[in-house]
Amino acid sequence: MNRTQPPLLTRDFVLAALAHLSFGLALFLFLHFPGFLKEQGAGEAQIGRIMALNALSAMVCGPLIGRLLDVCGRRHVILWGAALYTLSVSLYLTIDGIGPRVYAIRLLDGVGSIAVYAGLFTFASDHVAESRRTEGLALFGASGLLPMALSGLLGDAVLETTGYRALFAIALVFAVIALALCLSLRDAAEVKADSEASSGLRGPLQQAELYPMWFVSFCFFFSTVAVFTFLKTFTMQTAMGSVGSFFTVYAGVAIGLRLLFGWLPDRVGQRRVLGPSLLAYATGLAVLGGYGSMTGFLLAALLCGAGHGFAFPVLFSLVIERAKRADRGSAMGIYTTVDWIGHLTGPPLIGLAIEGLGYPGTLLGLGAALSGALIVFYIWDTRTLRLLAQQA
Repeated sequence: MNRTQPPLLTRDFVLAALAHLSFGLALFLFLHFPGFLKEQGAGEAQIGRIMALNALSAMVCGPLIGRLLDVCGRRHVILWGAALYTLSVSLYLTIDGIGPRVYAIRLLDGVGSIAVYAGLFTFASDHVAESRRTEGLALFGASGLLPMALSGLLGDAVLETTGYRALFAIALVFAVIALALCLSLRDAAEVKADSEASSGLRGPLQQAELYPMWFVSFCFFFSTVAVFTFLKTFTMQTAMGSVGSFFTVYAGVAIGLRLLFGWLPDRVGQRRVLGPSLLAYATGLAVLGGYGSMTGFLLAALLCGAGHGFAFPVLFSLVIERAKRADRGSAMGIYTTVDWIGHLTGPPLIGLAIEGLGYPGTLLGLGAALSGALIVFYIWDTRTLRLLAQQA
């Protein structure tokens, strides 16, 4: 019996991962953007609204992009998305205050971001064997986690020595590199055949087994807004730690888990791994809000990183597994739209909560809410799968 595992590190998988890495380096430099807005006189609620704008355009365009991934192929969508994102990053260099230009750039940023994000992840899933899907997607996702640490630290260093203009210029360099790498991508042979059988958005939207996935994915993405949008202002207010130190621990733990134990979800079951992962993230948020010390700050980073390390690839893999092969692009478009809905609704709502309750009350509440959502998911998903099994 041949026990040889199919390879993960194929040419196109590696190229896509490198493009994702460079894209992430540009994207995560904007973890510092709320600090720029703060310097321009914006409060937390206004920062939340501005940061949410790219999520608004991404949410609106996500389903269409998912459909285009199935009809036009992954490579074409990735290329025009990368070009659009590069243009938006270049425009950040023209910002001279809080005004309409900032809002327009954030909207453009969202369209390019979701096209690259959805396209690269769908492309990666096409180039991973089904028996190693979660492991492969976890490894691919590591190329997006590493920039959290690198860009956080790089941003800290740049802002200490120069300023935000230099930060935006460096982000532009990484965006251009990502675009150049995407030029060499090649769609999998199955993509063209699948496009003829795709039922479009209707298929994933009508699959009952995907409904619990949309719910729990939204809850997870909404919760991540607390650190991705407000960690910068949290550290500015509390004078505790830095964006770089938090995301170094966060990304380091997540990447370490994926490299050493990426096989775990495929072996023991994805649903069994999802619960502890989301619970770890919820606990990390509570620790960040409840412990006013550097030890608590780093412990929160560790717990959130551990939760993210498995939660994201498991959620993504479950969506891909439950969707029909011909509708994977559409399913991924919906999944990324759910992601961006969380990032659209999260910043303004969490910003208002911070202004009213402070950081401790808001973070503790988010941790409790995510824990409750996890219970709802398991009840809903178990009943749905049991009912579908009875109908089969």
